[in-house]
Amino acid sequence: MTNARYFSGFLLVLLGLGSFTAQPLPQDWRTPFERDSTWSAEWKEAYAYLDRLDEVSDRISIRTFGESDGFLPLREVVISSPEVTTPQEARARNKVVLLINNAIHPGESAGVDACLMLAREMALEDRWQEVLEDMVIVMIPYYNLDGGYARRPHTRANQQGPAMQGFRGNGKNLDLNRDFIKCDSRNARSFTELFHYWDPDLFVDTHTSNGADYQATITVIATQPDKLPSGLKAYQQELLLPALYKGMEEKHWTMTPYVHTDGPPESGIHGFLDLPRYSTGYAALFQTLGFMPETHMLKPFSQRVYSTKAFLETICETAMRQKTDLLEARANARREVLATSIWPLQWQLDTSRVDSIWFGGYAHGYRPSAVSGLPRLFYDRDQPFYQQIPYYPAYTPILSAERPWGWIIPQAWTSIMERLAWNDIRMHRIVGDTLLRAPALRIISEETSDRPYEGHYLHAQVDVAEEMDTLLVRDGDVWIPADQPGIAYLMATMDPRAPDSWFAWNFLDAILNQKEYFSAYVFEDLADQMLNSDPELRRLFDHQRTLEPQWKTDPNAALEWIYRHSEYYEPTHRRYPIVRIMEPTGFRLRPYQGTSPRD
Repeated sequence: MTNARYFSGFLLVLLGLGSFTAQPLPQDWRTPFERDSTWSAEWKEAYAYLDRLDEVSDRISIRTFGESDGFLPLREVVISSPEVTTPQEARARNKVVLLINNAIHPGESAGVDACLMLAREMALEDRWQEVLEDMVIVMIPYYNLDGGYARRPHTRANQQGPAMQGFRGNGKNLDLNRDFIKCDSRNARSFTELFHYWDPDLFVDTHTSNGADYQATITVIATQPDKLPSGLKAYQQELLLPALYKGMEEKHWTMTPYVHTDGPPESGIHGFLDLPRYSTGYAALFQTLGFMPETHMLKPFSQRVYSTKAFLETICETAMRQKTDLLEARANARREVLATSIWPLQWQLDTSRVDSIWFGGYAHGYRPSAVSGLPRLFYDRDQPFYQQIPYYPAYTPILSAERPWGWIIPQAWTSIMERLAWNDIRMHRIVGDTLLRAPALRIISEETSDRPYEGHYLHAQVDVAEEMDTLLVRDGDVWIPADQPGIAYLMATMDPRAPDSWFAWNFLDAILNQKEYFSAYVFEDLADQMLNSDPELRRLFDHQRTLEPQWKTDPNAALEWIYRHSEYYEPTHRRYPIVRIMEPTGFRLRPYQGTSPRD
């Protein structure tokens, strides 16, 4: 099957740059970008411009919904007609909710300026009335405010403009597009609460890409379809995406899938696996279809702005026309996830499922580097090509898990409970101390990165063993039922083998460190007694000695083995503290009101 239908003409792809006609505007309503096409609005300029619109239009409402790590105010701009200010009003009027996020990477700021122009048109022009009757558009005009403060001309070494470019890191030097699960930043906590407040049907996060050179000004990452419930996947792939590609062509902006590749683009483009750490992957956990338009770094800034604006216009127009299909697909998806019993945890690109797309690129080659003297890659814009190339859009699960009845989290792990609460996860306190026989997980091995990644040393390739154990559940420990709308989020975070689990992000690293030890000169005698009194332990020990040649030169190694097979060895070492409960329990429960069991 080919998606060549997305691309309707050779000429459009060769041009690839799009076109736009600037409409005369009263001088007073031009945005900073429209006054100077090399200038991207600073966050204070963006806020001031939107405030002026709010003063003259009853289609706009603005509020502060949180703050950045640098304690700057994060604001939301809500656009609708008739005016809607709450999600309850939006749902009562059967409106589609679209959330747009800008400047998560402030050097990639085309979305800021596109949204200022779009907000003005929606606020002041009658042609948007029909769309706004069916939709609520919620804009975050500037998400990484701290990075916006760090503007300078040379932040983005590979990018053509604008004149001043913000910095990717926020006030804590975090990349916010890796923070949607771990929520290390105030920005992410604020976003999480806003996201669940509005519960958007669609989400757009505007970006500018690095990477290969090619003809298209704009590419797009859509929610990885194989991670979606079946009906929502069908809607995205068969209705929504074709309409977006067609609408962009009609606006003279040829759009292609995001150029994610291991070589030159003509060797093939891979679908992007948007894990939950990324914005669109996070949104998909709650059955929100996400899109990440990526404009090309080497195209003039003005073209990046206008192509982004065209994409936002197109998704609004399409959502209006497809409102019934979209809302039904999402409602059905919510029911489907509640009925899903087996959940994929890990994914792998499926190279056996190959599609083809028409692609406008440039011939590439190699020539000696003037710096190193070694061969360097270059793209020759005097040699454009337009041809079909392989496209690998599919991922297949390589590890899955059965959905439990629920989970128990010991009350000490408050940092996890905080994040669950921010994500509207339903929780309860367990009443009374209870001894529980349950399958517990033990971490057998993991691979840990040797360099920090966004403030963490990530774990991967996690191997676990399941063993029945008698566990003490204390009064005040937390019960989390699996039968709730956030089940996809829970499956992605609670199982230690998932790539964005609490364990992967180091929230539970304390279990990896042994707390109690032995003194060899004392334990030696006790170990000898244990071996003499327990024939089975002796048999296992003798067998293990044949497999461990270092024991001949390291007496402590043999003692350590005996210690770990004795009743003296601490039961919590490497035991995963979050307990999966696979069958109904008779716990008495009370409401969860906060991280303290006394709340």
